[in-house]
Amino acid sequence: MQRRTLRLSISKYLVWPLALGLTACGNRLDTAEVESTIQADIERQGRRLSLKAVLCPKDVPRQAEAYFRCVGEVEGGGTFTINVIQQDNQGNVTWEVPNSKALLNLPKVEDSIQQELSQAYSQRAQIDCGSATYRVNQPRDRFECQVVGGVSTDTGTITAVLVSIDPNGNLSWQEQAVAPRASLQAIAAPGSPSPTSTAAASQTKPATAAPTTMPKSTAVTGPTGRTVNRPYVRGDDD
Repeated sequence: MQRRTLRLSISKYLVWPLALGLTACGNRLDTAEVESTIQADIERQGRRLSLKAVLCPKDVPRQAEAYFRCVGEVEGGGTFTINVIQQDNQGNVTWEVPNSKALLNLPKVEDSIQQELSQAYSQRAQIDCGSATYRVNQPRDRFECQVVGGVSTDTGTITAVLVSIDPNGNLSWQEQAVAPRASLQAIAAPGSPSPTSTAAASQTKPATAAPTTMPKSTAVTGPTGRTVNRPYVRGDDD
């Protein structure tokens, strides 16, 4: 069982297009509309997440490929950055939220775990941390992510990872492994009971099976099988 520190500075971003049909004052974006739409989308895609506000610059010219930043504030404290890029000069933008001390971008967490597991065991690992996209970065919190299909090791199969958040908001994760099951097939020696009689005996006298899970994982967040596309765009983490 391995415990690893989770490094969140990665180059992939979950990008959300925002086609607002924005009204403008002269050649300026209606950033109040950008603020309200981004806030509603983050809350809708979050896990028990409520934002106090999203604040963007008030004097942003409409210009294709122009970049600006907004700031989100979580209810109860904590702020995070929102990177916004204009797709054209008509008010259409895309935005993404880097991981921060206040808010976790779960697809980014999945990517980071996936990269480290794949590198450590030379196998492709697909990670699923649940249906939500955003989660409050709560110190001393922990949650489980599933390893879809598992990753085979010398001692078993890694089926999940348990992500823990320390008091400073830093993440680490621990592998949850299942031991391989013993083979149930055997060749009967002469004079030994037939497989049929052995099966009948096992019905009248159940065998006590040894536990196969090591260690027992803590069920916090179940898998959903969600598929997320993560195209690369220009931007940086906090």
